Amino acid sequence: MTPDLSRWHGKTALVTGASSGIGAAIAESLGAAGLKVALAGRDRRRLAAVAKRIQRDGTAFVVPCDQTRLSENARLFRAVRRRWGAIDVLVNCAGVRGGVSLLDAEWDEMQEALDLNVRAALWCAREAVAGMRRKREGAIINLCSMVGHRVLPGVPALYAATKHALRILTDGLRTEVAQRKLPIKVTLISPGLTDTPWHRLPGGIARLGRPYPHEPLQPADIAREVLHVLALPPHVQVRDILLSGAEQPY
Repeated sequence: MTPDLSRWHGKTALVTGASSGIGAAIAESLGAAGLKVALAGRDRRRLAAVAKRIQRDGTAFVVPCDQTRLSENARLFRAVRRRWGAIDVLVNCAGVRGGVSLLDAEWDEMQEALDLNVRAALWCAREAVAGMRRKREGAIINLCSMVGHRVLPGVPALYAATKHALRILTDGLRTEVAQRKLPIKVTLISPGLTDTPWHRLPGGIARLGRPYPHEPLQPADIAREVLHVLALPPHVQVRDILLSGAEQPY
């Protein structure tokens, strides 16, 4: 059954990390569901390609930016407000690995993960709440990972730490939103192994010439969960979604 997102038609969504993988799939799904979609990321060319696919059926707006710099996050929100006003849906999907090893990774690479995966996500959530508090309904969906709940040998520990931090911050944000009786859904989605360009980075499974240990999720699987969260009635709060491929043993 196709989720009914009719009450979100014409509303504005901002998707960070929208140039490829999970972020691109979410952005395209929201566009197909009738939302206006602002796409944020560093790669202008890839963002434009995603926007072109959305514009076959809907409306898209590209805002290239480096979210590790908080001034760029402020510029991002100003650009979207000038175009469409305050956003109705925020999907924090931008993220970087931060190096494979705590002992061997360059510090700048590790700092980038802290700045993007944690600081930028929280900054965007705070700004989104400020604009949503005057709306009838809003939604903030943070993309986490199964490694934010448990860490296995071989998992980049700094990346896992940033996702654990995002998980706790999402819990705290949800609590504060509820205490202030704001009509905003706050959801954490934690996918398991997913077939994305991530695994073609240096040190990744595909780059090492290895097959996936089991059938992975596809970005479209996570995008469907975003639509599911939005389709539920306003009084229903989905707090956490953990999903993985059926063969994933952990």
